[in-house]
Amino acid sequence: MKLLLRLLSYGIALVVLGLGAVPPVATAQERPSLTTSDLDDQPLIRRVRITGNDAISTSRLRQRIQTQANRRVLSIPGFTWWRWVYQFGDTIGGRVGDAFRASGEAPAYLDPAVIDNDVERLRVFYEQQGFRDADITVDVEEDPEDHRATVHFRIDEGPPTYLRSLEYVGLRGLPESVQEEIVNVSVFDEATPSDDNRFKIDLAGERYETPRLLEERQRILRALRNGGYAAVSRDSIRALVFTPQPDSFDVQMRVRPGPRYRFGDVNFEVEGPLAEGNTRTAMLDVAVDSSAGWTPTVSATIRSERRLSPALLERALQFTPGDYYSQEQLLATKRRLEGTGAFTFTNLSPQLSDTLRHSEGEDVFLPIRVEARTRERHQLRAETFALQREVVSDVESELGLGVGLTYENTNVLGGGERFQMRTAASVATNLDSLTSVQLEAEPSLTLPYLVYPFGGLDDWFSPIEARTRLSLSGLTARRDDLRLRIRARLGAQLRLELDHTESLRSLIDVVDLTISNPDTLDQFSERFLDRVLGPGDGTGITDPVQRRQIVEDYTEPQFNSALRYTLQSITANPLRRERGHVYEGSFEVGNVIPLALDWFAFSPGSLTSTVPGFGGQSLLYRPYLRGQVDLRRYLRLGGGRSTLALRAFGGMAHPFGIPNVVPFDRRYFSGGGTSVRGWGLRELGPGSTTLLAPGADMQPSANGDVANILGGDIKLEANVELRTRVIRGLLAANWLLTGFADAGNVWFGPRNPGLATAAADGQPERASGRFQVATAPRELGVGAGLGLRIAWEFFIVRLDLAYRMHDPSPLNNDVFRNGFRDPRLHFGIGHSF
Repeated sequence: MKLLLRLLSYGIALVVLGLGAVPPVATAQERPSLTTSDLDDQPLIRRVRITGNDAISTSRLRQRIQTQANRRVLSIPGFTWWRWVYQFGDTIGGRVGDAFRASGEAPAYLDPAVIDNDVERLRVFYEQQGFRDADITVDVEEDPEDHRATVHFRIDEGPPTYLRSLEYVGLRGLPESVQEEIVNVSVFDEATPSDDNRFKIDLAGERYETPRLLEERQRILRALRNGGYAAVSRDSIRALVFTPQPDSFDVQMRVRPGPRYRFGDVNFEVEGPLAEGNTRTAMLDVAVDSSAGWTPTVSATIRSERRLSPALLERALQFTPGDYYSQEQLLATKRRLEGTGAFTFTNLSPQLSDTLRHSEGEDVFLPIRVEARTRERHQLRAETFALQREVVSDVESELGLGVGLTYENTNVLGGGERFQMRTAASVATNLDSLTSVQLEAEPSLTLPYLVYPFGGLDDWFSPIEARTRLSLSGLTARRDDLRLRIRARLGAQLRLELDHTESLRSLIDVVDLTISNPDTLDQFSERFLDRVLGPGDGTGITDPVQRRQIVEDYTEPQFNSALRYTLQSITANPLRRERGHVYEGSFEVGNVIPLALDWFAFSPGSLTSTVPGFGGQSLLYRPYLRGQVDLRRYLRLGGGRSTLALRAFGGMAHPFGIPNVVPFDRRYFSGGGTSVRGWGLRELGPGSTTLLAPGADMQPSANGDVANILGGDIKLEANVELRTRVIRGLLAANWLLTGFADAGNVWFGPRNPGLATAAADGQPERASGRFQVATAPRELGVGAGLGLRIAWEFFIVRLDLAYRMHDPSPLNNDVFRNGFRDPRLHFGIGHSF
């Protein structure tokens, strides 16, 4: 009798794994929600407490209730800034008041109906988490003096329910590969195979959780659909829940997958944008599997589209007709079609009503219909843009405006190849005068496949998308502030792009060439060289090697080439950067091409570090190796109102061959609005030294310090930033306050001549600026400060005010010396990292 009562009490529950569906939010049946006027008479909620919850964190429970107190700034009692903003908007009214109310937070009045709903929500949530006997009560403690209330949810969790085992029923007739995929992989952490049943796993008393069973069902559905069972659905999987003990469940997953399908005939139907309705058909030449005794066909019907080549459709097909059906391969085909950029719409649908069973076998063939619509081939876009350019000048940043014109042909060769020609002109100013004018042009061709001889990479790595990008670039510019003109900077690049997953991709720059031909204008020495090098009277940069290097960097024509591999993992929104990560690592070998030309062609058997250029000029080259890692992580806090941003960077460049320095644009610099913000652009480093000679006047220059015009070969940097939204919707933007801290520096590498000089004439010896493990921690510059972000939907303005907390240079110009005077102000567009 007791056994019968227990079975009636706990039952043998038959669930269509709708068992796991989250029940709808309970509505208050007994007590209606209060009206606005009624709420005004209710006390404000001062605090919401949750106690008695041992198994489930308070933060998780708070996400499931609507009863909340108003937010407090820095958790200071009574400092409910956002409620004050809302009430101020209520007071002034009108459109301005609406704006304040939108950025604030309505007063959190006590609502008994909402509290009743919250109790029911918590009860349902606990039941889903395996606490079937959980008891939730609530106490409301009102303070009549200040008309405030504390809401206290008291939870008695009761004993949890555990899962003892999970058995898969109905798998015996499935292929071995599908059985292994279902049985050997599980969402449960403590799953171990059962000794007496290969289709059963023991769960070692893992707590019952409805969401986990839902996740397990989805995993089984994916395995079946990728194993040929195209018609399987949620109704194909049922769960029998047995209760051998009051605190334990044994679960049976009963699977009815239906017939197993093979890919049948594939029919592409493509609609174009042309007015005339010309139609052409083609049979596509793709590999098919005829092992089942029947050979499927692949055809295409193309309407109102003259340019599209059937070869594009052939390359996009990621499954083999005649092979067993796989939903993953079907989705991969859709991604390839969309990745070409030639289509505005794609849809791939199995035609279950038109299946064919071949008379000589038991296999069922499933036709696939692919619908696509192409976009207009020719597009012309004009644009205006704002820019910020960081420079080494009397001011750190230039602001500018530009105009651009872009022509795009989305299917230039008929196979989804995209040609783009972009031209742009821009002017920039430091707010005192016009500082630079720049003209540039860049034609590029992007192919939705890998060109010969790199096509084998597609087979080896099986990326979800693969592209080849060929581009040329040309630039000419004039910088009046430096009295410098770039007659021409020409570039050519061949890049392979392989998307391994939605977030992971490889970039292979097979060839990346640049040729730069700078020229000086009148007063270049007075405007730039004398300020950087010093007047040559024993102060400033006195080392003749370093002075010659700087002159070469800015005045000599140069040739650079690189072979580069970059691996990226990106899950964060590139503009908002509120959650997710951006991880990137790269390695490159530079200037091997001019080195080979120099050794084998232009000066056989010897090296001159130059190759012939145009007009009788020689082009300088510097061979090097370079590797770096950039790691960024974004964590949402406070229910999404705050973001903790973290960044770590490390990089090293090393010259080889005759030159002992790397090219100027491959060196590292530290300091600036996106680096260590206590310093201006390139003002930090190298190491604990300064470019000025010992005894020179070490007062900061007009831009705050002596710029490290030489750069460095090694860079270490770490940044942390907390961004908190304080106003929402004001001027159609979110306003964020930030607090940040940065640390980093650059150093010369082992082959760099450095800056060391011996003590003479009573002057101190200068440090070399080279990297040494023992001294590097003391040579990190540390800065910290506060900032403001004004974030519109597609645009973010950044203001940062930073102080130096530790200055490793001989200037020792940090807060402990100058008493928080002379902070560094940075203005920028977008987040700093």
